[in-house]
Amino acid sequence: MRLSARWLQFAAFFGFAVSSSCALAATNIVVNGSFEANNIGNIPWTYLSSVTGWTSTGEFEIEKGSNAGGWSSFNPADAGGQYLEINSTQLTTVSQSLSTTKGSHYDLSFDYSGRSDTPGNAPSKMAVYWNGTQIAVLTESATSGWQSFTFDNLVASGGHSVLSFQSLGPTSAPSYGSYLDNVVVHSVSAVPEPGTYAMLIAGLAMLAYAKRRRQQ
Repeated sequence: MRLSARWLQFAAFFGFAVSSSCALAATNIVVNGSFEANNIGNIPWTYLSSVTGWTSTGEFEIEKGSNAGGWSSFNPADAGGQYLEINSTQLTTVSQSLSTTKGSHYDLSFDYSGRSDTPGNAPSKMAVYWNGTQIAVLTESATSGWQSFTFDNLVASGGHSVLSFQSLGPTSAPSYGSYLDNVVVHSVSAVPEPGTYAMLIAGLAMLAYAKRRRQQ
């Protein structure tokens, strides 16, 4: 049985519509996850009292990657040209309230690095929290470079979920912060809209009808 070009075009269009719907479900819900929104210009680093999308228990410190205008001792930019030094002048916590759907599941990923010039090569340490529950404690050496981390199926308890990164060290040099970049959270439990189901049923019915006609 050979379907006409029209039916093949319809099937291709339907597959595109479904795949597009799935792609939308994977949209990053973190605002300014790569810390690019507050461009610090041509300087290698600076303190900021506020950063788009995030809150902090202290000042924010934004750095340029060594490949984007920062000092040679800095890490290369991991995503874009800037990243966050999480400690600033002291051990701090940065957080963001995310727009979520109660009961839905979310995947979290981010990149984390120790700092290469900590006194005595002291390691960096950071805790990660989802809605106040600690989900990880990470320790990275002064020479770790960027390390990628993923945490799956975090459940939203309401319309907003708080993601937090708490610096725990080095306690011997609290102003020597570790690095955070490329923070991504996306839904993994999105359900297709009713219209998508209707399109699926209609498309399958039309294809079945075409098949019967050609067999006859």
